[in-house]
Order: sequence, then C-alpha cells, then structure tokens
Amino acid sequence: MVHVYYGDGKGKTTAAIGLAIRCCGNGQTVLFTQFLKSDNSGERRILECIPSVNMPELPKSVKFVFDMTAEEHAEYKVKMIELYNYLAENISNYDMIIADEIFSAVDVGFITTSDIIDLINKCPHNTELVLTGHNLDKSVLVYADYVTYMSKIKHPYDVGMAARQGIEY
Repeated sequence: MVHVYYGDGKGKTTAAIGLAIRCCGNGQTVLFTQFLKSDNSGERRILECIPSVNMPELPKSVKFVFDMTAEEHAEYKVKMIELYNYLAENISNYDMIIADEIFSAVDVGFITTSDIIDLINKCPHNTELVLTGHNLDKSVLVYADYVTYMSKIKHPYDVGMAARQGIEY
C-alpha cells in the first residue's frame, strides 16, 4: 500500500520512522531514503543499528537549497537523481520503502511528480511505500491508500527558535 504524509506540520519523518521500526520489529526489511537531508540526524544513527534497514549514504551536511549557488544546486540535483534511481532500482527488494521528503525534492525541481507516480506504479503489491514531504501535486493522492495531512498550528520556528538536536533532527 502507499502511505502519504505531507503538510507543513511536524511529524512526517517521525511517522515514517515509526512504520520502519514496526516493520523491522516484525522481521521485515526496510529501504530508508531521505531527500534534501544530511547524514547528521538521530533517526539515521538509530536506524543504522537495525540490521534489516538499508540506508543509502547521504552527505555529512547539506545547505538549504535556497542558500546554494547555481553550481551547488546542479551538483546536488545529480545526487538526488542518483538517489531516486537507486530507490527505483531496489523497490522490489524490500518489504517497506520509505522516501522521506520526496515531495520536497519535487518542489525544488530535482525530480518530478511523474517520477513519483512511476515509482508508485513500479512498487510491488506486497511492498509498503511511504512518501513524505511538505507539498505535493494532488494527482499523487489518487494512488495513495493512506493519506495524512499534517498542519502546523504553532511551531517554535515561528518565534525564531533553531532546530534542536534530538527533537527536530
């Protein structure tokens, strides 16, 4: 089945990781990919301890896309396309596939909504596909079995508080 977690609220990645842990706890395998994120997060460190989770390597640090030079943007786009291709090539090798922030990769022009739909169509019926991100083309919702919209009502970012290790990353 296809799971979609999207919106401007907190908890999209957390929900996806919860599903990954549940899946692994039941003896199944997970491919956990993250778009537009770095290798520096608590969730990645703990998931590395679970043998049935595969996580492609990410850069140690990533600038926000809007802070990248044109050259950095072009280089990073190549990495994100490679990550998407890896995901597409391995989609039938796991019980669960997580593509965290894949909708955000579309937002910044690294991949397309058509790429996401192709990924969904390639996904075997016995594989759970979990997709997250801020915005999405509503055409994706037709393919989803679970859809959760997370809406921000209030967030510490609104008053200038920086992301906190262990909570936001």
